[in-house]
Amino acid sequence: MKNLSRSALEPFGQALLAYWRGNKSAMLMHECKTGQKKSIPVSVFFRTDSEFFPTENVFEYCQGRILDVGAGTGIHALELEKQGFEVTAIDICPQAVQIMRERGIGDVQQQDFLQFEGETYDTILMLGQNIGICETLKGIEGLLNRCQILLRHGGQLLVNSTDEPKPLNAQNDLTYPGELEFRLCHDGNLGPWIRWLHVDFDTLKSYAIKCGWSTEKLIDTQEGAFLARLKPNLGSARPKY
Repeated sequence: MKNLSRSALEPFGQALLAYWRGNKSAMLMHECKTGQKKSIPVSVFFRTDSEFFPTENVFEYCQGRILDVGAGTGIHALELEKQGFEVTAIDICPQAVQIMRERGIGDVQQQDFLQFEGETYDTILMLGQNIGICETLKGIEGLLNRCQILLRHGGQLLVNSTDEPKPLNAQNDLTYPGELEFRLCHDGNLGPWIRWLHVDFDTLKSYAIKCGWSTEKLIDTQEGAFLARLKPNLGSARPKY
């Protein structure tokens, strides 16, 4: 599990800033190594709470002090603050951090979660399928170890992800279909390839059990997306680095 390169997110950051500065038609191109391409309206990264996807409705499950990982433009941190939660919003993308500060979020830090240290939290939030930063199934253990260091006693990790269907032309491919590679482009600026993980709930649960964590599905959709709560078992030893 490697640290996500900031250069890989530069097109994303540029697209966010273009929209924030007034270009409401800004688009972000997403290209998979399989050849699939799609154009994403940047407005989706500024959606309001009434526009949240079903698996983002986490507010009734949040507790205590919250760490919002990969907070983006702060759409969830803003709503959590409105509801009275104490939130630390972190993102590796400098443009996202700038936008969150300009939007008035109280505690915003430009941080790589895999190196983030210091305080502890009751809830770690990974929406936007940001558990994907672990890149591969093998990376789940390292990610959960990092979370356990940052969680207080009785704390929880709330994540959403999705079951990535296996390509029709890959019946004999043993690679897990959710281990993806893609790159981003905005206004001609094409970033390097990014490795990312989409993981189905049963696979996530299996890996979490091996790491001494319990897993509960809170929300799911017919399309295979889900919101899950993970908790380290109280008897498991805390990892050390």
